Amino acid sequence: MTPPHPAASGPAREDEPQQKLSALRARLHADAQALRTSGDWAALLRTTALMPEQDFANTLLVSAQVPAAVMVCDYERWAKAGRHVRRGEKGIETFAVPSRLAPRRGQEDREPGDDQPPPTWRDATRTAYVWDVSQTTGPPATVPAGLPSPGPAPAGLWDALCWLARRQGFAVEQEHGAPTDGTVFWTARRIRLLPALNAQEAVWALAHQLGHVLLHDQPGGHPPGTTTTGCTGLRKAEADSVAYVTCARYGVTPAGQLAYPESWAGRDPRAQPAAAVLAAGHRITTTAADVIRHTDRILRGDDPSLAVPAPAPRPAAAARPRPAPPAAATPGRTASRPAAGPPRDPHPRTRRILTSTLHFYAGQLAGSWAPEYLASRGISAAVASEWHIGYAPDAWTALTDHLRGLGYGDDEIAAAGVAKPSRRGTLIDRFRDRVMLPVDDEHDRIAGFIGRVHPDRDPGDVPRYLNSPESAVFHKGSLLFGLSRGRAALARGAVPAIVEGPFDALAVALADPARHAGLATCGTALTGQHAELLSRAADLPRTGVLTCFDADNAGRKAAVRAYGLLRPHTPNLQAARLNAKDPAAIFAQDGPAALRAVLREHREPLSARLIDACIGQFEKHLDHTEGIYRAMRSTAALIAELLPGQAAKQISQLTGGRKLVLFDNLANPVEIPALPRIAAALPAETAYQVVRAAAKLGFDATEVIAEVANTVTRDARSPKGRAPARHGTHERARPVPGPEPARLAGAGFPLPPLSPPGDAVLADSVPHPRPQVGARHQVTRTI
Repeated sequence: MTPPHPAASGPAREDEPQQKLSALRARLHADAQALRTSGDWAALLRTTALMPEQDFANTLLVSAQVPAAVMVCDYERWAKAGRHVRRGEKGIETFAVPSRLAPRRGQEDREPGDDQPPPTWRDATRTAYVWDVSQTTGPPATVPAGLPSPGPAPAGLWDALCWLARRQGFAVEQEHGAPTDGTVFWTARRIRLLPALNAQEAVWALAHQLGHVLLHDQPGGHPPGTTTTGCTGLRKAEADSVAYVTCARYGVTPAGQLAYPESWAGRDPRAQPAAAVLAAGHRITTTAADVIRHTDRILRGDDPSLAVPAPAPRPAAAARPRPAPPAAATPGRTASRPAAGPPRDPHPRTRRILTSTLHFYAGQLAGSWAPEYLASRGISAAVASEWHIGYAPDAWTALTDHLRGLGYGDDEIAAAGVAKPSRRGTLIDRFRDRVMLPVDDEHDRIAGFIGRVHPDRDPGDVPRYLNSPESAVFHKGSLLFGLSRGRAALARGAVPAIVEGPFDALAVALADPARHAGLATCGTALTGQHAELLSRAADLPRTGVLTCFDADNAGRKAAVRAYGLLRPHTPNLQAARLNAKDPAAIFAQDGPAALRAVLREHREPLSARLIDACIGQFEKHLDHTEGIYRAMRSTAALIAELLPGQAAKQISQLTGGRKLVLFDNLANPVEIPALPRIAAALPAETAYQVVRAAAKLGFDATEVIAEVANTVTRDARSPKGRAPARHGTHERARPVPGPEPARLAGAGFPLPPLSPPGDAVLADSVPHPRPQVGARHQVTRTI
C-alpha cells in the first residue's frame, strides 16, 4: 500500500491538515460543477443508493474518483473485517465527517427535524482515506454486488412507504384527480395517486410525494388548497431525486426523468451553482437515507411500529378502499403485517358501493348550484376536491341507475344507505338535490354521507341536513366528521375543536389547520364512543378539547354533556366565545383570520357553560329573592361537585367539619378566619366558576365560597361521601387534577372585612326575612 502523502516536518506539518482540507474543498466544488447532464446526476444518485450512510460530499468524491465503487471503508475497518488493502492501491480522499450518536432502539428511523441536524462535510476538521472493496483482498465479505437490475417492485415496499407516510401524518389514497406522479394535499394531509398506475409507477409516485413531504412540509402549515401538483424547479428535482434513489435501491424501474442539474442549480457563476448542488444534494441524501433506513427495516421483517413514533394508533394505508390492481401490478401488498393498515374490512362490497357513490357525486358537482353555494361559504374548488365534496342530482333514481349499471343489486344498494324503497316499493335515491360530504370511519374508510339541502328550500319541507341511515358501516354514535382529515394534525398536537355541523368543522380545519382540528358529530349528540374515539386519535391530557357550541339553551345542554363525557379524558376543557355566530358563519363572513382569532384568543373554561346552564334552570324565578338564593345554592353545589378530590379534602380540613355562617342572629357580620385560606385553596378554574356565578347572580364571591365550603362539609359528613353528579351531567366522572386554564379569575376574594348585612348569606337555621331584590346585580336585605 502506498501512503497517500509523504511525512512532513517542521512548521509545515501544522498547516498541512488545513491545506489538505482546502484542497479537498476545491476539488469537491469542481466535481459538483462538473455535473452537467441528467446521466451524471443519475450516476451519482445510484452511488447514493448503494452507500446511503455516506455524506453527500463524500459520495460525490467517491463517485468521481472510483465510479464503480460499491462499498468503501477506511483501513482499520477493512482490517477488522479480515480484509487488507492491496499494496499500491491509492486511497480515496474524503472528509472525516464527525460521527453522529447511535440512535436508541425504536429511534433508528430518525424523523427529520426531531434532533439536531446531522454533521456534514463542513464540520470536518481533517481529511480521511477510504478504499473500495475492489481494492482489498481477504476472506469473502458480505458486500453489495451492485444495485439490483431494474424491474418490478419487491414485495412489501409499498407497505413500507405507506408506513413512512403515516409516520409523517399523511394518509395515502389511490383515486382520480391527481397527475401521473401524484400530489400532496397539504391541508388535508393526503397523498393522492392515480388508481391506474402499475406497481413501478405507484412506487415512484409515492416516493416522489414522500420526498415533498419530508423536504418541503412547513411547520406552520400551508395555505388552504395548496398542493404539490405542477411542482417545478428545485423542489421537483429534490423530490424526483429521492424517488430515484429509492427506486434504484430496490431495483424498481424509475417511472420519471431526472432534470439537468443546470436547470435547477443554474449555470451563472455568480449564482454559485456548485454550492446549490451541494446544498440540494445534502438534503436529498439525508432524506433518502431516512427512507432507506425505514424501508430496509420493514423489508427484513422487523416490526414496523418501531419506526412510527405516533402518540396514538393511526392507519397508514389508503383513506378509501380502492380497486385492487392486477396481481402483477400490486405494489407490494402483503397480508403478513396487518398493522401496516386498517383491519380487514368485513363489508368490502358495501365500501365499494360507497366509493362508487362518492365518485358519482363528485362528478355531478360541476354545473350544479353547489359550487356557488360552497364559494359563498369560503370553500374553493380545490378544497372541495380535497374533501371529496359532491352533489346529489335532483332526480329520483340517478345514483341508483348508475350503481345498477356497475353491477350492484338493489338489496346491496339499499344496505349501503344510499337508496331507499319508495311508497310504491321501487328503489329511489336517498339523497336528492343536496351538497354531499363523505364521512369516514376511525380507519379512514368511507362510511356514509351528510347531505346539505339547497339554502332556499323551506326547512319545514325537508331537513336541512340528512345523514346516511344506520347500516353495517355507518354508526353515527361512533363517527366524527373531520376526524379523518384532522388525524395528522391531532397527532402533531393540534387541539380538537368540537363543533355542531360539518361546515363548522370544515371552517375550523381551513382557518387554523396547524392548531385546531374541526370535528362534528353526525346527527346525534356527543357520545361516550365519540370521546373514546377522540382519545385514541389525540393526546387529550396534553392538548385538551375546545368546544364551539352556541350560547343558547341547546348549546348549554351540549356543553354540559360534553363536559361529563370528556372530563375523564382531560381536565383541560375550553369553550369558544362565538358571539351568536357559528364557526362557518365567521369563516364565510369575516374570513379565516377572524375565526382563527376566536379559536385561539376568545375562549373560556367549559365549566363556565355548566354554571350558565345551572343558573338557566332558575331563569323564570330570578325575578324574586328566593329564586336567586336557590340558584346560588344550586350553583355552589355544582361547583363543589366539580372540585378536584384533593381540593375538597383540604376545604374539609379547613372548615373542621363545621358549617360556615357569615352573619349572626342579628345580621351582624361574623369573622371567619378560615375563609381566606379556603379561597386560597381553590383551584384556578374553581375560582373562575365562583366569580362567574357571583357576577351573574349579584352576590359577593365570599358568599358563594362559603356555600361551596358548606356543600363540601355536608358531603363529607354524608355516609355516601360526596354527592353524585347532578344538573344533567349524567356521564360525568370525578374531576381529574391537571393543568390550570390560562384564564384566571380577574378578582380578589374574599374581601375582608365582610361587607354590611346587605351582602351576606343567612344560615338556614336562622329565620330571617328574604332579601328584596331590586336588580339582578344588586341584592339588599331588610332586617
